[in-house]
Amino acid sequence: MRVSGQLAVIAVLGAAGFGGWYAYKGGHLANVPVIGAYVSQPAGQQAGAPRGPGGRGGPAGPATVEVDAVKTGRIVEIREAVGTVRAYESIMVTAKVAGIIGKIGFEEGQKVKAGDTLVQFDAAERRAAIEQAAAEASRATALRNEIAIKLERAQALRRTGAGTEAQVDDLTAQMKSLEGSIASAQAQRKAAEARLEELTIRAPFDGRVGTRSVSLGAYVAPGTRITSLDDLSKVRLDFAVPENLLGRLEPGQTVNAVSAAYRGRTFKGTVATIDPRVDQTTRTARLTAEFNNPDEALKPGMFLSVALEVSNKDDAVVVPEEAVVSEGLRHIVYPVKDNKVERRVITIGQRQGGKVEVVEGLKPGETIVVLGVQRVRPGAEVIARPVGSGAPAAPVPAANREQPSRSSLNVPQAIGSAQAAERK
Repeated sequence: MRVSGQLAVIAVLGAAGFGGWYAYKGGHLANVPVIGAYVSQPAGQQAGAPRGPGGRGGPAGPATVEVDAVKTGRIVEIREAVGTVRAYESIMVTAKVAGIIGKIGFEEGQKVKAGDTLVQFDAAERRAAIEQAAAEASRATALRNEIAIKLERAQALRRTGAGTEAQVDDLTAQMKSLEGSIASAQAQRKAAEARLEELTIRAPFDGRVGTRSVSLGAYVAPGTRITSLDDLSKVRLDFAVPENLLGRLEPGQTVNAVSAAYRGRTFKGTVATIDPRVDQTTRTARLTAEFNNPDEALKPGMFLSVALEVSNKDDAVVVPEEAVVSEGLRHIVYPVKDNKVERRVITIGQRQGGKVEVVEGLKPGETIVVLGVQRVRPGAEVIARPVGSGAPAAPVPAANREQPSRSSLNVPQAIGSAQAAERK
């Protein structure tokens, strides 16, 4: 083909392309049967849709949002920690003296009362010592009584002149010596009774004994472990909190604790002691809380998760969490006044039960956007509905409506255009 023919073909194709573009731009193709069904209207308007403010191609109306009034409520400041349980009273029962176990008066795991006998050592030797001291005291008492009679006679003879002063003095000295012997024998008896008492180990308080480490007839040395005794009617819980809370801590604050062993159960106690010293390594203060434990569910050594109620406010300003938008380190809410939206930066405090405490930036009674915050802009007008009332159903897009003229021609709908309109 010659060059002139090629140039003519290019000119014709260019003219046809320009004409098609001009017809598309002016919207003339939409009026052509079959073709118009596949050609979207200018400016995003769907075929057959009305133009102007009433159609989808017109300016968007006010956004519909759900609002709620700012309220006041109770907010509790919680600090979490971990702690270890120990018995309210706890001792390791040990032998004070050496001896042979003659009686064991408890069963492992048994509850005992204060004063109950736990272990009795063989006491035959100690009882013999007591009897010997008692016999010595009786002998000295009998001698003293005999000397007392002789002394009375000597004193009577001295008054009549038949007796001598030296005889009276000698009997008096014997009386004093025997009284000393009696006192010594009585002291020896008391000491033997005390040593006998050492051979009996009694419970110093009400509690539950643990496993025993000795058997009947065993010889034990001083300090040998026999069993343990714990008062579990109440327990103590030791945990630590940061030192920056010291100014707000006081005995009597509520402590809630949970254990992995009892899912769904919360143990409630109160702070009993605040350690006056701060740990120099961890910079924490140690607290001790007390819990009533009537069913003895809490055992010494258990690990508990602790929630300490540091403070509480009954009139705190609270808003739903959905109403707060985070922008970096700032927190934003959108108050509504006269159906217009305002953007406001707030300072938040504690979060609790789907609510957020507002420390600064809002007052009770103000109206804020709760649902639909992503659709509002500062200064924009909105349609405010009470939260929970539900938004109205969205209108059906024009492209999705039935068009009889096209259906009669068995022409497929412009699906791609309808989806694009819905995304807008």
